[in-house]
Amino acid sequence: MLVLFIGINVQAQTQPQKVGDPSTYLTAEQQAKYYSDLKIAELEKKLETYGNWVGVGGEVGTAIKEGLTAVVDVADKFGGTDVGKFTMVLVAWKVVGKDMVRIVLGLVFIAIFTWLLIYSFKRTCIERRILVKNSNPGFLRYPKIKDYEIIEPRFGDGEGLGIIRIAHIVFFFIGIWVTYGIMFAG
Repeated sequence: MLVLFIGINVQAQTQPQKVGDPSTYLTAEQQAKYYSDLKIAELEKKLETYGNWVGVGGEVGTAIKEGLTAVVDVADKFGGTDVGKFTMVLVAWKVVGKDMVRIVLGLVFIAIFTWLLIYSFKRTCIERRILVKNSNPGFLRYPKIKDYEIIEPRFGDGEGLGIIRIAHIVFFFIGIWVTYGIMFAG
């Protein structure tokens, strides 16, 4: 009975062999050659597929190159004409025209505002000399006599002069802020 169980156990452990499997009827050398031929065939198939892809990629690249060359040639010829130049100016204006106008307006504003602020500062906060008398005793004679009159600031006694100077500085920073708004906001 023990022999019967051992025989059944051995038969259950062996795997059934497939029909057409080369390992059943080939020697070890023949099996190695068979499997190497299978791998070579698989690599040749991949190589053919990759070659097709390379061919398609080359054709696409050539088509793109020829298309872009045609576009560049036509654009170059068109850009040389008066209509082409006008079109390029219109395109450039559409792209940067609004920004250029804002920057120019901002620069004009800050220049005029700064000039007015300096003029106001000189008139109200700094003492000035005004030429009252210019007497020249003759041709090439020295000394030339010039008399000046000193004009005190409008707030000459010092009351409020500091506040007026600070106000000018504050107005200048407000002008810079407005200029920034003109140039870069919106």
